[in-house]
Amino acid sequence: MKGEGALPAIYGIGEHWNMPAIRHRANLGAGTRFAGVGHYIFTYHIGGANARRLDLNGGMDIASTGALSLQRPHSGGTFASSGVVEYCHFYFKQGLLCEIADELEGPEEAEPDDFFALFDSTAGKDASAYIERAGSPDDPPTAMEMDSRGYLLGLGIMRAIRKRKGYLLTLAEIKPGCPMRRAIEHMEDRIADPVRLTDLAATVDMSPFHFSRVFKSEMGETPARYLMKRRLSRASELIRQTDLSLAEVAFRTGFSSQGHMTSRMKAVLGVTPGELRRNT
Repeated sequence: MKGEGALPAIYGIGEHWNMPAIRHRANLGAGTRFAGVGHYIFTYHIGGANARRLDLNGGMDIASTGALSLQRPHSGGTFASSGVVEYCHFYFKQGLLCEIADELEGPEEAEPDDFFALFDSTAGKDASAYIERAGSPDDPPTAMEMDSRGYLLGLGIMRAIRKRKGYLLTLAEIKPGCPMRRAIEHMEDRIADPVRLTDLAATVDMSPFHFSRVFKSEMGETPARYLMKRRLSRASELIRQTDLSLAEVAFRTGFSSQGHMTSRMKAVLGVTPGELRRNT
């Protein structure tokens, strides 16, 4: 990201802040097209009717109260709703994103892809607090306060994106020549069963110790953490796409109990299974 460029005219709040914002109330109908602007737009779904982004994921994802979404610069999108939606747009100055990426020590995160209807309790609370303070007539905030809040909100969003990337990794994204592929296929085939480190190591003819080191080097995390993310990914799919009870979902994805699945999902994804189902 080379320079900020000029922000679009924003008829909202805090046009001189690092993260200007504008609140909207609109009925998007069967489909309303937005061309996008020259900066990232982060959206927080305040309330009202549910919304969909029709050009992402086949329009399957549903944004309800608390949902977080992001559009890249000049990224057009088509949005729909069955009633009036209340939401807030936050306009990231690109220099702010670069600062946040440096803080996270991951420059690749400075240019995140579009996403829609992500739920993360920390980022959601930060967005709600930002909106509340920004619109306070009796005690108007200073630019320094709102720039600090904007930085924290941006940091929370980037961390939420990291979580999303981590648990959405699929077998199809793993290069065929990856030495860990057979072990990962073993995990996928036995997602509901106990998986032992010795069995995984045996699939690639390594000792458990050597296997653990190579796996972390190739995949960026331990076999146990990777397996947990794959179980959470599969559990999320079943929760969103089936009517199975949460206890049955936990059983089918290798968790010891529904409570175990709930605690891990909340810790890793920032949302409980019940919240995920209600927001689908």
